[in-house]
Amino acid sequence: MEQSIDIVEHISKLLDAGKYKESINVSSEQNYEGTFKDNCWDLISVVIGKIQDETIVIKPSLYGACEELLTIIIQKVLPEEGLLEFIEQIELAKNDAQLSIILTPLQQLLHKVTTKKERFLEWCFNSIFTYIKNIPTPEYQLDAKERLLLDSEPNVRRIIKVYAMLPSFYSTFKSELSTQPNVRTKQIMNAFLISLLGKPLIFVDMDPESSAKSEAWECCNIIMQDICILENNILKFLDYLEICYKAKQKSKSKNEDNEEGMCPYDHRDKLNITTLSGLYYAAFSGHFILPENSIPYVYSTEYVVNTLLLSVVHLLDFTEYGPLSKGLVLCEAILKRLAGNVSHTLLASTIHFDLCKTLSNVAIYSTYQSIRKNALNLLGCHINKYDYKGRCMLIKYLIGVANHSGMIGYAITLYKNSIDEAFKDPVLPECFTGTHLLHMIKRICFLPYGEESDLVELADQIISSLNLLRYLVLKDTKNVTGIQDCFSTIQSDYLNKLRTGLNMSKAHYEVKLKDIEEEKNLLEDSANVTINVGGNMLDKIPTENKKEIIHSALNAFHLIEGLIARLSECINTYKQNPDLM
Repeated sequence: MEQSIDIVEHISKLLDAGKYKESINVSSEQNYEGTFKDNCWDLISVVIGKIQDETIVIKPSLYGACEELLTIIIQKVLPEEGLLEFIEQIELAKNDAQLSIILTPLQQLLHKVTTKKERFLEWCFNSIFTYIKNIPTPEYQLDAKERLLLDSEPNVRRIIKVYAMLPSFYSTFKSELSTQPNVRTKQIMNAFLISLLGKPLIFVDMDPESSAKSEAWECCNIIMQDICILENNILKFLDYLEICYKAKQKSKSKNEDNEEGMCPYDHRDKLNITTLSGLYYAAFSGHFILPENSIPYVYSTEYVVNTLLLSVVHLLDFTEYGPLSKGLVLCEAILKRLAGNVSHTLLASTIHFDLCKTLSNVAIYSTYQSIRKNALNLLGCHINKYDYKGRCMLIKYLIGVANHSGMIGYAITLYKNSIDEAFKDPVLPECFTGTHLLHMIKRICFLPYGEESDLVELADQIISSLNLLRYLVLKDTKNVTGIQDCFSTIQSDYLNKLRTGLNMSKAHYEVKLKDIEEEKNLLEDSANVTINVGGNMLDKIPTENKKEIIHSALNAFHLIEGLIARLSECINTYKQNPDLM
């Protein structure tokens, strides 16, 4: 007759008391055999609950005893019942060590199950995916050489630790597919692997130049190789990428994971814009080693480029270093696929305009210097890939959306360089002549508030526009562009207003400088001179800094004044002696 005893509590106390052999032997004792089997469900949660992150280090015997107990338990439970309990324990896991100790018995039970194996496999992957996506993303503000320290960041270490557990878990099921092909099982596994390339892995730096094939790189490389083995044409997911980008909110509402029979690739929590962007970063960045023939070449370059740029724009919408750096790397790789002098007809896809706007925002606002610099370089590279008409279309768009004088100045410089390049051709393209040129000049030579515009804020744009105008006047002596027909408009609508604005601004700043100089005879706390620069009141800064700001503004005014004078001289010379130009 079996003893009346709470066997779950009994084993728990034995484990707590360090009596590991006794706890393991309970299952084989004749008095407890039936009770042990009847309480396996409760025993699973109790045994797993004994495991903490440091258990395997400070109490290896306890960890070993718990492993052995779980092995015994899965021999006594029905596979289907055991799977349900272990899946629930993943959802309840309080630390990574608990996830680790669950994976082996979970794998063994999956091999034993005879009915609904695909469904159980999908549930297991779903639980693991849910656990992983809740791992906090890395928090760091490192740039340049400081990125070498990223692998020591606590959350990065945790991500690597968890991801390193996974291949040994799913590899046996992948091997089964080579002898027992099953399309749905393949899709279930691949959807899971693609989901791993989103959060949190996408926030980890995996550039081999900075991380020297780090552990994170190794994890991602293994996942990518397995994806390519399971689905040897990874470009098939471009269709899903396009769907996710255009209607991700609608897709989420229509596709729920509890729909029976749904294709695993249609679950938007697995294949979404972020996970697919991670997939294509890894596939096209050149950072990872892919199996041969993983990327077929039968797709049109236009289709591949236009679709992959959806991932670039999405990644560049993040503010964190990880996604931003991956977006820029992918962008560079995609642009290399385009030959030079691409037809402007490619711009029928609005993604190219979206890319210009996004790169511009990153170049202006990113907190990382290296990211800003790379974004600006890629912006110029993207625009210069096109024929002259395409460049003009993108530059005009960029000037319209970039609410930043420096960026507009950069766009004007790209326009000037393109004209200079076009002058080397036998015939100047129409987009640089006549009404096309006049419309561009009106867009470039624009003072939003006329004479009262903030010339300090607009300095970069103004300097670039004056350089462009002077270049055209000096270069185009035969008036091929029609620049000489624009002289009266330039003088009346731009230069005259600019001169008036300069005189007003110089007088204003010189008065402010005089007021600051007079402050030297006053007590520091009685100083009351304020400066407005770019709409910002600078009233709580040291006096010396105020003087530096004013001198900087006055220097900009003098530079603009000099450029206006040289431009006006060129225009007047033409008017007086047109044959000399």
